[in-house]
Amino acid sequence: MKYRTGFLVGAALIGISLTALPAMAAPRPAGLFMAGPGTPVWGGPAMLEGIDLTKQQQKKIQTILQQAGDQDQTDTIRDDLGRVRRQIQDILSEPGQLDRPKIQALLQQQATLRAEQEARHLDVAEQIHDVLTPEQLSAIKARQAKIRDLMDQLREVQHPVPQASSN
Repeated sequence: MKYRTGFLVGAALIGISLTALPAMAAPRPAGLFMAGPGTPVWGGPAMLEGIDLTKQQQKKIQTILQQAGDQDQTDTIRDDLGRVRRQIQDILSEPGQLDRPKIQALLQQQATLRAEQEARHLDVAEQIHDVLTPEQLSAIKARQAKIRDLMDQLREVQHPVPQASSN
């Protein structure tokens, strides 16, 4: 049963990833999002879609994202996370007794790396936040709330709660 659940979760994640591809390929306003793909920032540059930015704000945000992208290219966190993930996979696929203490140590290392990565993302998000006006931030917040509501509705449609039979 656990294998089937794991398989279904994996299949769902792949499906979600593939569904997001067209959205990620959508054109962005020219010159604003230059940090490159995979630069996670405060929900990503998509958070700024539909927000009317001044030329000065566009330039500041472009600089912030470019610096974040440059830093991502020079740091090793992503590579280290991949290395740790591969080590865990290797241990899990070895025959014999599972080395849980070693996996626990690797999971702790993975958590530390993710925390470092999230701290960097928060730094970038703070810089972008400081460029935006209170009205722009309110518009982003309202859009996020609307997206959350729609996602909740979608989840309800995809995974309805079974109704108790009246027999």
